[in-house]
Amino acid sequence: MEDLLNLFGILSDKTRLRILLLLRNELCVCEIYEALEMSQPRVSRQLAILKQARLIKDRREGKWIYYKIEENAHTRYLISILSLLPDWLKDDPEFNNDKAMLKKIHVFRNSPRNCECVLSGGENFGK
Repeated sequence: MEDLLNLFGILSDKTRLRILLLLRNELCVCEIYEALEMSQPRVSRQLAILKQARLIKDRREGKWIYYKIEENAHTRYLISILSLLPDWLKDDPEFNNDKAMLKKIHVFRNSPRNCECVLSGGENFGK
């Protein structure tokens, strides 16, 4: 029961929930704060909470840090919960904006300028 309460406590924060919905795909930290249109420190603080709870993991590739949902006993139910939310949130403007930004990220990643977001601190993302 305690694990369930902790999970719902983490999910009760809108920023953390939005991050988790984005991290169904592996993303660079700059892509996360750009998609959420939030400052890097604010997003980093929430990522640290999610990482401490063992819900996400990171990997470093040179200067880049990528995050994704960790696959473990703690996240098995989280992944099930997250899979139900897109239908529930289909009319939510923030969720739809996050979804649109995620599509933009995928297009940007496949462009020749795909590392500019990291090197510029996100300011050139999607331009």
